[in-house]
Amino acid sequence: MEVTEFHGVRIGLVDPAEAARTDWTPYRAELDVVRVERPPVGCWADLAAAGFALKPFLVTWVAPAVTGEAEFVAALPRKERQTIRAARDQLARERLRLSIEPVDDRLLDAFLPLYARRIAEMRHGWAVACEQREMIMAEADRHFAVCAYDGDDLVGCTLGWHRPHLDIVQLRFSAVEARRRRWGLARLLYLAAVDETRRRGVATASLGMDPNLYGHIAKPGLFTFKRRLGFVPLPSQFVDPGTGVDHADRLLHLGRLADPTFFLAYAGAEPGRELRMDLFSRASDVDLRPWRAAFITGYRTHRVP
Repeated sequence: MEVTEFHGVRIGLVDPAEAARTDWTPYRAELDVVRVERPPVGCWADLAAAGFALKPFLVTWVAPAVTGEAEFVAALPRKERQTIRAARDQLARERLRLSIEPVDDRLLDAFLPLYARRIAEMRHGWAVACEQREMIMAEADRHFAVCAYDGDDLVGCTLGWHRPHLDIVQLRFSAVEARRRRWGLARLLYLAAVDETRRRGVATASLGMDPNLYGHIAKPGLFTFKRRLGFVPLPSQFVDPGTGVDHADRLLHLGRLADPTFFLAYAGAEPGRELRMDLFSRASDVDLRPWRAAFITGYRTHRVP
């Protein structure tokens, strides 16, 4: 076994045989997760019998962008529509200005400090956009920014990345000033980005890829936020064959993770679009209502001592 630490979480990397034959109970004080990377499909039954869940490492959230903003919002749950109306009212009261802009050095000089401050607030934050500035600039002509300004000050921004070979715009990175985030400015930025996606004639908008362990870098609330905005998660390799692999995970401990923590596992005996939720908590009677979604085919709850 190889033990690695990834942004504060300790992961034991093992092969399928070691995963299936080992009693992992004594390792709970040492490890948070035991993982088999890229397990062969022929090993899946044995791994499942040993308590491992077969899952995509990354999930990509997608929604069609073929209708206008009014039609897109009309299809959302009633409570979400109310939240969006309230955010629009607040936007008007604060006289903020939204604009669609090209991505260049000037834009990144304003956006990345805002983004870094937002990431620094997180327990296991990872400032990916700061690390990928050169990559973003190398494809600046395929990016656009949806910006919110208070006067000349940038108070919110999301970056869209047009990927023509996939007919998709991926909303890669986003950050909103804390006070404006609380009243819903991020929602308005995403809706404007989806509308810009439609205007450009692109069929699908994506709210990006999440590491499929909600309770670590991606928080449980992020799942709820994206679901309420009408997006659906898919294994990332089903959206872009060049990204995403499968893992078999067994969660042992929640000390360095949120309570609850969950991931989206394959609902069937092989990779597919249907996903179930495996949810882990110290409590024995977890309320699943916040996590209910039409695209989830089943739920399994696990009590972690």
